[in-house]
Amino acid sequence: MDHVAVMKNLGVNEQEAHIYLTLLTLGGSIASAVAKESGLKRTTVYPILRSLADKGLATVYFRQNKRFWYAQKPARVAQLYEKKLEAFERIIPLLESVEKKELQMSGLRFIETKEELKTFYKGILAEYEDREYRIISSAQGWESVDEVFFVQFRKDRAKAGIRTRLLLSADSRLVNPADPSLLREYKYIPDVYSFRSTIDIYKDKILVVSPELSALAVVIAIPAMTDIFGAIFEMMWDILPDEQGDAGKSTKEGLTS
Repeated sequence: MDHVAVMKNLGVNEQEAHIYLTLLTLGGSIASAVAKESGLKRTTVYPILRSLADKGLATVYFRQNKRFWYAQKPARVAQLYEKKLEAFERIIPLLESVEKKELQMSGLRFIETKEELKTFYKGILAEYEDREYRIISSAQGWESVDEVFFVQFRKDRAKAGIRTRLLLSADSRLVNPADPSLLREYKYIPDVYSFRSTIDIYKDKILVVSPELSALAVVIAIPAMTDIFGAIFEMMWDILPDEQGDAGKSTKEGLTS
């Protein structure tokens, strides 16, 4: 086993690892002897010994006006790092709360689990009752996250009087329901443009859902982003041809209310 490599994993550099192992071999000694044993200059060894002492990996004792350096016992070193890890673990909740606050201040929120995503969508049912929003989506990609939930969500959304306009990927034709009672109006994007994600465009935020993201979804509450995505949606909607089976026309005014 490469002892130096193992020592370096503790946050020491190669020279510090060599000197620590040298101290273990000598059982403690003055700096000049440590330098001779390690093959380094004494002027080089002194700052390394002080650095090891600062990190708790070495101790120094005075005898007959000379400094004798000793390596901290390996078991004691292990305890030292265990205590450091325990101290760090105790502040993890605080660090995570700081991280979340920073993300919220920047207008970003990451959704990590299916349950979090379901909770978000259930909130939309209440927030957008009798209102409208826009969607750019791969129906297959969206349903693949949790098919049972999202098939039912379409029905619950319609019961809440929420109307949607959708720009769907071409392969969405395979699973996209044409039921007009779902209060959906949709158009298909040409099949040369393929994607698996979904973007929900709300008045004050955007939700990006993708089974391929490291986080399951991200909420972007940045006015400039909602503005430009809304404009892109309207441009694409005006360009694409109408589909048979639309659930009736929605008004642009309603989408911005």
